[in-house]
Amino acid sequence: MTREVAMLIYPWDIQVDGTAKVLDTVTSLGVDRLQIATVYHSAELISPRRDASVATIAEANTAHLPLADGAFSRLSIPPSSIAQRDPELYPRLSAAAAEQGIALDGWAIALHNSSLAVAHPDAALLNCFGDRFTHALCPANPGVRRYAVELFAAVARTGYFQRILAESVSYLLYSHGHPHELWGARLDVTTRYLLSLCFCPHCTAAGVAGGIDVAALRLKAGRELQRTWNAEFSALRAPDDGIELMSLVVGWPDLAAFTAMRCAQVTSLVTEIRDACSAEGALLDISAAVWARPSASNWMEGVDIGAMRRIADGFVLESYHENVDEVVRDLDHVLALSGPTDDAGASLTVALTLWEAHHRTADGLVSKARAAREAGASSLALYNYATATKRTLGWMAAAAAEFKGGER
Repeated sequence: MTREVAMLIYPWDIQVDGTAKVLDTVTSLGVDRLQIATVYHSAELISPRRDASVATIAEANTAHLPLADGAFSRLSIPPSSIAQRDPELYPRLSAAAAEQGIALDGWAIALHNSSLAVAHPDAALLNCFGDRFTHALCPANPGVRRYAVELFAAVARTGYFQRILAESVSYLLYSHGHPHELWGARLDVTTRYLLSLCFCPHCTAAGVAGGIDVAALRLKAGRELQRTWNAEFSALRAPDDGIELMSLVVGWPDLAAFTAMRCAQVTSLVTEIRDACSAEGALLDISAAVWARPSASNWMEGVDIGAMRRIADGFVLESYHENVDEVVRDLDHVLALSGPTDDAGASLTVALTLWEAHHRTADGLVSKARAAREAGASSLALYNYATATKRTLGWMAAAAAEFKGGER
């Protein structure tokens, strides 16, 4: 197996540091592949290695890569100032990377789009109380599905990328992290999942078609949230760590069936996206759940890991944990669901941050790279180029060597 090391990067960092400096830096660290954001949601970032352009506020919910006119039939994403003022950034990077033997992948965010959710509330998630959430689009909505397929096809059609990394193709959980959220009631694993369930007309129809009494389930979810939020003794209750939710899924058969329906919706959408990318000559890497982590919680966003590894060309596990035993636990569960790479079909990428809080020492990062290799991962992805400190970036060469050290 040939193992690769990938680095995730943002287009504005190419603009600040320059193509040559970026490529020279990552090449020296053992990077084989760059994964550059093309369509992104909102972010505020600190680049600690710089003494200027340290703070960046990304343009929210825009396409930084110029996409072809007519790419979208209804829902669409506007171009950013990068796409308008520096349209040659991606072709320039693609050509320079090829000269240095660095592969280039396009990374795009799908359903995590607050702008579209606000502009098209009928496409957004609908909770059991009838409220529309504005942080995400619903993967069962036909218009949303069409948008997602058209988005990844358009990115692949540019011809700059060997692989497309698809993120947020799922039912995103409540508790977005931005804008400032205020809640004083219990929001743990169980309450978060029940509140995140989408009961829009399309999810309702899919559930009813599967024999689920969706109306009764919706009422039950709302009543349970009201009960647990307002119980007299609730202040004394320890938070749910996931055990209660597992019991609830077993004890509420319609909740189990509704959960399976959500997984089926995401799986079928990923299949359509894979086919669209394939038609444009690109492979599809599908990301794990955005907020339903670790891997044993991916199902809460409708991400069926076993199915993802059967239908996608690659599966990317973001194992953003402080301790190596947590990363090993993550990997072990992925293998329990899908088996080794040879059995599952899709290659396995383990993504780690380059943040000191997650590793503490170089040995911390290297030990996780070793675990990824021993688990049979074919790629190690590091997030990301600009947010790493001088120290953590310096750890990367050793981690890359450790990961590639078991090549055969």
